[in-house]
Amino acid sequence: MTPKLDGVLALRTSWCRPDEDVLLCAPSSRAGIGFDVAGLDWWGRPERGLGGRALRALGTATAAVAAGGPRDQGQSPPSLVVFGSAPAFADLPDTAALWCVLTPRRLGWVRTVEEPVEPEAEVSFLAQVRGFAKNARDSLAGKSPYPAHRPIETVDVAPVAEVPRGMIASVTTAERTLPYDCATRTVHVLRVALADGSGVEFVGGPAPEHARRLLDMATGQR
Repeated sequence: MTPKLDGVLALRTSWCRPDEDVLLCAPSSRAGIGFDVAGLDWWGRPERGLGGRALRALGTATAAVAAGGPRDQGQSPPSLVVFGSAPAFADLPDTAALWCVLTPRRLGWVRTVEEPVEPEAEVSFLAQVRGFAKNARDSLAGKSPYPAHRPIETVDVAPVAEVPRGMIASVTTAERTLPYDCATRTVHVLRVALADGSGVEFVGGPAPEHARRLLDMATGQR
């Protein structure tokens, strides 16, 4: 079966309006998002009692390192950070296929619509071996899994939360201190701030030009 494509092509097919361009699209999951949100720890879990509030008083990054968790165990830093006292995007679903998308019309989160799993038909061992062999030959020969002159199917996506462009107060570059490997690290981000003071940061990288490139994309310069 030909695999369905996700990402920008899927967004254009089942989420964007006909004249709506995708400026930024950051794939992630809830596990790959940092939360600088009152009442939540760095991983989006509710803080517990005075201990959690005391850690937050030390600063988000310091609190996350002190509390322990996935990102002080050698994992990569998040690709996105949600911030604010009552952000519109604090309650995100725990799904492996999640995107944060910026367009000229809106900022939104979308998710993949899971398709029902159909029971697989029984296939003989010989047929399986032949199928594996054919796939291997096609791969070595550089053949695409998508046949020519045939429409490419995309996964269906559904909105999780979104705000209109008019509610975006600013789109700027900024610095963000992240917990990383039992320490802290400063990265440069693209900060999309909403009128209520909350927002989302797209993590660029350790150098200022990483965030500037995201800014060019967000403003349609690239």
